[in-house]
Amino acid sequence: MGSYPLERLARQSEMPDFASVAQDALSMKDESNPYSLANSMGGYAVLYDRLRDGPVVPHQAPIPEGLEERANHFKASCYYMDASMAATCLIPDRAILDQPINNPDLEKVEAAEASSRSKANKMSEGALQLGEMIMAAKKAAARPFRELGHTHAIVLLVEYARDPKEGEPGYEWMKGTQAQRATIRAGEVAAHTSQYLRFLGYSARHHMATATDVDMDQMLLASGLGEVVGVNGSARVENPYLGRRFGMAVVTTTLEMATDQPLAPRGLVDKWKAHGPGWYFGFGGTKPGMSWANARDNRPHHLGPYPMEKVKRVDEPTTLIDEENVPRIPKRHEMFNRAAFGDLGPKAHKEMSSFRFISKNVYSHAMAPQLGAMVPLQQGPVNPNKCEELEATPDVNAEALKALCYYMGADMVGVCKIPDYAWYSHDFDGSEIQPYHRYAVAVLVDQGYETMEGASGDDWVSGAQSMRAYLRAGQICGVVSSHIRNLGYSARSHGVMDQDVLHIPLILQAGLGELSRIGELVLNPYVGPRFKSGVITFDMPVTPDKPVDFGLQDFCEKCNKCARECPVTAIPHGPKIMFNGYEMWKPDVEKCARYRITNSGGAGCGRCMKTCPYNLEGVMKEAPFLWMAHHLPFTRSWLARLDDKVGNGTINPIKKWWLDMDQAEDGRIIPAPRTNKRELSFRATQTEADKQVMACYPKELASPPVSDVPVPLDRKAGIEAYKIAKSAEEYKAQMRGR
Repeated sequence: MGSYPLERLARQSEMPDFASVAQDALSMKDESNPYSLANSMGGYAVLYDRLRDGPVVPHQAPIPEGLEERANHFKASCYYMDASMAATCLIPDRAILDQPINNPDLEKVEAAEASSRSKANKMSEGALQLGEMIMAAKKAAARPFRELGHTHAIVLLVEYARDPKEGEPGYEWMKGTQAQRATIRAGEVAAHTSQYLRFLGYSARHHMATATDVDMDQMLLASGLGEVVGVNGSARVENPYLGRRFGMAVVTTTLEMATDQPLAPRGLVDKWKAHGPGWYFGFGGTKPGMSWANARDNRPHHLGPYPMEKVKRVDEPTTLIDEENVPRIPKRHEMFNRAAFGDLGPKAHKEMSSFRFISKNVYSHAMAPQLGAMVPLQQGPVNPNKCEELEATPDVNAEALKALCYYMGADMVGVCKIPDYAWYSHDFDGSEIQPYHRYAVAVLVDQGYETMEGASGDDWVSGAQSMRAYLRAGQICGVVSSHIRNLGYSARSHGVMDQDVLHIPLILQAGLGELSRIGELVLNPYVGPRFKSGVITFDMPVTPDKPVDFGLQDFCEKCNKCARECPVTAIPHGPKIMFNGYEMWKPDVEKCARYRITNSGGAGCGRCMKTCPYNLEGVMKEAPFLWMAHHLPFTRSWLARLDDKVGNGTINPIKKWWLDMDQAEDGRIIPAPRTNKRELSFRATQTEADKQVMACYPKELASPPVSDVPVPLDRKAGIEAYKIAKSAEEYKAQMRGR
């Protein structure tokens, strides 16, 4: 239903009369301001316009027969992807443009090709054959709209962010960019929705302000997301809650679904229902109409929605890092890459080589084309005319970059220097990676509390939770890194498909969390482990943030919930050890990766994220307990037990909106043969550390930088390496004796 009370608006069966004015494609450039953020968004508008159509799979998926259920599913999908409003409608004939609007930049851009290092990346190859896909999409998009037979549409809106105030960090870069920002955010949702429909076996094409076959105002009126205000020459279409402060996209399709009705003129009673006290105070779980109640929306852009400025800062991370002895590892040693090369055996290799790990769930698979198409946008030419005045303002620069990331949709942002050990040592082709930037911005995107509530953590939406967050982080980092290059500084974004740096040490150094019992994962004080990340590396002078200390080491010492609930016991019940120079609770990453790749009852796994006591909604009732966890050590053991007693980590079936679907051997989409529906287990037999068999693979057992043949993991050696690993206390004593 979304966060706005659209169900309270009066409806009618007929569309109001409205004579649309001629539309032009939205310009993604600001010629008057060479340093406008809008100038960095055009590449993403082109990306989404390229993917607006494409081949339809030959076999239709077993989706619900009920038209209402279908409509609710696609609305829920749009809301999950962070649309502000979504509605469905029939396509009125008057909405079809005689002359389609095309993106003028589309003709100027050659078909994008992934870089040579991306082509060697098994993850990128499996997700997308970029050139072939773009050519197929271009061919499909060339068909005249009326030939497609589309009858129904999904209309979605993305509201504007708070307007930046003059004088606040990043103002000169953000001003006048609301339309462009909202358009590419809407494009992200629409590109996924149209691809999802095509993967389900139904023709679909999306339309946005830069390229469309349909009149946007007429679609607003048909879907009930717009009404005519004003008269005669001043008549215009506005949304009852957003006015014109939104960007929009439309997905047209052959799939039949229930439709929303147009809005009716509102009398006094209807106005009271729609904009009375219920709306003003946010009754029924809707977004309050009173602006002061939306505290997160009113914070300065550079501070973001969460009060990270209130978290204690320290000079060093709360876990030891022996920087001199942290080895750099090759990309090939990452466990998912090792699986793709066959190191984890034939079953995992089959899942990764065909990318069935992602494609088996059609919803998450529909995000892969966007993720793959973003890779060429991660790098680009640097403006030779450097903005020299930035050399003297590192504090302001850091705040301005944070403001841009938050403005584009980040949930947490931090800045740090890049330690050498955060760079991979070798690329997939064996070439050495020499550190080439000094600073990094780490960006976190929440995977979504509402959907997490309805999931088990390792069911069929798990992979989509990750992909959605990676998609958003990729767009944010891509736009902001392009902006840094426009300012005359070298910059590159690093996303899930192609990256030269490890994200975890940068998130830690940027003060966005502490290492947790989950192991190779930083836990944030407000969203816990429920996030994915993106990184920008660059050379613009900035003032780094400091690491944080909110008592997590003590909390995790007293809480074993993630270890208890892990489906494959990959998280240690025992104490921290030293691994490759890091003090950590070392997980068995082979167990973890193997399960996530081969999980037959779902797609991926985030069970530790689901059950962590820090997996919080962020509402007022949680605030006292969160404060105690941060500031009162003696309450932490009790809080961990309380988390179980109140049922946190259980499945809330009301929150389930996705479809449990799998992929057959012949590529057809089928109902999932089984679905993980885990509840809290309270496995008493697994609470003793000595009952766990754990393995780790330090630098001595790492994969070589290059090998076209499988390099099988030596599990026995990994188990022995875990057994002989030094405790943190032993290692610290050894360091003192150096």
